[in-house]
Parts: sequence; C-alpha cells; structure tokens
Amino acid sequence: MRYAFRGTALLFLLLGNTPPDQKPTDIIVTAPSRAPKELKKQTLNFVRTVSDTAEQIQFSRRDDPFCVKIAGIDPAYHGLIRKKIRDAARVANSQKEAPEGCKPNIVVIFSNNGDALMEALKHKYPALINAQPIRKIDELMQSKKPVRWWYATKIEGANGEPVIDGRVLRYTASLISSGVEIDLTSTVVIVDINQSNGYPLESVASYISMVAFAQINGTTQEAAISTSILGMFNDTRPRITALRNLTIWDRAYLHALYKIAPDRPIWQQRKRLRGAMLEYIQEN
Repeated sequence: MRYAFRGTALLFLLLGNTPPDQKPTDIIVTAPSRAPKELKKQTLNFVRTVSDTAEQIQFSRRDDPFCVKIAGIDPAYHGLIRKKIRDAARVANSQKEAPEGCKPNIVVIFSNNGDALMEALKHKYPALINAQPIRKIDELMQSKKPVRWWYATKIEGANGEPVIDGRVLRYTASLISSGVEIDLTSTVVIVDINQSNGYPLESVASYISMVAFAQINGTTQEAAISTSILGMFNDTRPRITALRNLTIWDRAYLHALYKIAPDRPIWQQRKRLRGAMLEYIQEN
C-alpha cells in the first residue's frame, strides 16, 4: 500500500534508496527474558531509557479523551495514523476518543523541513516553545531530527482540590497519596518527511502513537534500543524493514502507565510501573 505527502514524492518516505526488488525482512527484536531476575533488569533499563520525568514529581498521563489533528499529509492517509493512535489508546486501556468537532490535544504535523518549521514556530509563537524546559528547547531545535515532540502538562488535585500557585489546597491528610496528579493535556509531534524518507508510514505512525500517550524522552531515538519502536531511527538495517507496530515492551509500558495510581510519589510509581510491566509481559 502506498501513501502520499503534500509537496513530497511518495518514493521519499516509502522506499528511499531501497532497490524495488528488495523484500522487507522482519526486524529481530530483543525478546523479554524468561528468567525473573534478568527480566526485572531489562524492565528497569527500559523505563529509565524511555521515560521523561526530569523536573517532575510524578509520571504524567492523559485524563481527558484524546482528539487528533493531522496536517501536512494527504487526508486519504489520516486513517492509518489515527488507527495506530487508537490501537495505542486501547493498550493503555483507559483512553477514550473525543467526538467529532473536538478541540485537538494530539497534533501531528508532517513537514518537508522540520528545522525550518521549528524556527518558524519559535518566531511566531515564542511562548509556546519557551514554556518548555531549556533542555527540551535545545532538543527541539536540534537539526536533522526525523521526529520531535513536546508536551503540555498541568498539576491537578487528586480528589478535585484546587491548585493555587502550584500547591494543592488539601482538606485531608494522607500518608499514601501525594495529593496531586500530573495531567498530560497535549502532545505536538513534528515529522520531518525528508529525514524520515525510506520508512514505511505504518512505522512512523506507530512511533507517533507511542509518544502520544506517555511523556517520552526525546533523546530516546538516538539510543540503540531494539526493544522499542522508539529505536527504529537508530537501526542500521534497511529502513523499509522497520518495525510496523509497537513492541511488547512498548505495549507493556503504556498498559502499566495507565494502570498505576496517578497520585503517588514518583519513586512509588516507578516501582509499580515496573511491576505492572512484568505482569503484562509474563501474561503476553
């Protein structure tokens, strides 16, 4: 199946320099160990690699129904991207899609020049970019990235209490609950078509779906992690052979993230996240 991009030849994204008679082969993904001790170590490494919890007191998660807006790609192919995002939402097991006419909170933009688009966004909407941590701004403005993204979050009271100047007005004390939870309110994803040439759209869409529902470390795509769809841009094999779907590690991470209590200190969440991942992997 073929996909088209506005202003960009389809051949760029789908075939790149792959010879027309070359057949895709399966990527061999590092499988979860069946030895409990080794599996725990693998899970710990995965969570450490993909999670972006710097400067945060907790993991963030989506609370409101998701609403997707896609731009820069022919509308005929929006369905495939939406399907991958819906698949990821089902794995999370708590995410509902907002009805037609909703306000977008997952925005995906395809561009022929991601660097130029980021410069334009920074110039036209400086507050949008400058609201990010300095390390994130540097990451976003880094040149030649095939996919880059950022999030907006807000702190909410775990039981609906008001938040004033970053603090929750609590009516009851608790030794278990932190009293707050971090809501992932929006995700913006920029896909550089020229830097992504050669990768199947299914692969790119799966990558997008992974970063849409969890606060993922943007430097992950430089890491050599064959356990995740997030490592596909660092794979040295032909781009056409890239993974088309989330791996079991990706699915376990999303499933576990939305299973743990949202109002716990981050050290508790991290421990329970790894435990829920182990359980998911062992059952699947």
